[in-house]
Amino acid sequence: MTDWTGLTKQLLEGVRDCDAVYRPTNFWTPGLRDILADLEQRGMEGFKSWPTAGYWFYPSYHTPLPPRTFEKTFKLALKENPDLSKFSWIRTTNGFHEARRDFDAARLTWDQSRWPFDLEGFGESAVGQPPRHYALTDEDSVRWGKPYLNYLLCLAALSRHVDEPPRHFLEIGGGFGVLGEILMRRDEQARYVNLDIPPLLTVSSFYLTTLFGDRVRIPDALDVAGPLDPPASGCLPNWRLPDVRGPFDVFVNSFSFQEMEPHVVDHYVGMVADLGVTHVVSLNSREGKRRATSDTEGGVLDPVTSDRIVEMFGERGYTVSGRYGRPLIYSAGELVVLKRT
Repeated sequence: MTDWTGLTKQLLEGVRDCDAVYRPTNFWTPGLRDILADLEQRGMEGFKSWPTAGYWFYPSYHTPLPPRTFEKTFKLALKENPDLSKFSWIRTTNGFHEARRDFDAARLTWDQSRWPFDLEGFGESAVGQPPRHYALTDEDSVRWGKPYLNYLLCLAALSRHVDEPPRHFLEIGGGFGVLGEILMRRDEQARYVNLDIPPLLTVSSFYLTTLFGDRVRIPDALDVAGPLDPPASGCLPNWRLPDVRGPFDVFVNSFSFQEMEPHVVDHYVGMVADLGVTHVVSLNSREGKRRATSDTEGGVLDPVTSDRIVEMFGERGYTVSGRYGRPLIYSAGELVVLKRT
């Protein structure tokens, strides 16, 4: 059994020793501290319900109403509509309809002729104790959360631009590893490599090894130095990116580049391009994250927008295949698919 706290401490030592471009940027200063506290105090088993999760890596569609407030609002609604059921009122107030909207958008957008993909038979695991886990079809045992559906929308857009089903995926800043779950559940030959900073690297390592066992390599099973060409999937420290070998069909970045500084993003973009990745999927803010009010309390120093990311990839020979906002993406983010020319 892996000592997750010990692994995190080992990885934090690696952060101190690595090149500065791979260290957490200003935005992540408070997040790093708070997530580490949750890991130490609460353990891994309920990481999706940690107090820090909702802001840093497990967003939800709706902030739940306290029980007393829910009862009061239901009684008021019942006066206006005596036929209203409590079940339907729960769905109105817990984010169910927003989740179903995104699921329907993914199903409508997905090009099954280019990339056959079972959208209804697989959902998000209950590992990690998700606080919002929606049954969106007639099969109650298959459920979805917002992070899962965010990535499903990304892949739905990508499906419209691929010539054949992609199998090899690279991600930087993959949160708890849900993209790997989506891909590896459906395809035993899929390869997913996620590079991230601790402690989120610990979280994704825990999640994916719980689901897939030795199909996933994690940091304590990696060589200290040298090229990394794992035939299996893996969760790796971000500073090992120079050692990673391809090929990769797709690079994905979802709401991660926007939290970094421009020179850091440009460095990563150059490394991804050098790997010869064919397609890029970016879901990041149109406006960028908020600016820091000081250099120590979070926020970014210089916002990275979706346009800046597109420009950086454009300088490395990538052109835009498609740009998506509403009705596919209901957020401040813009979903962009690029292809190497």
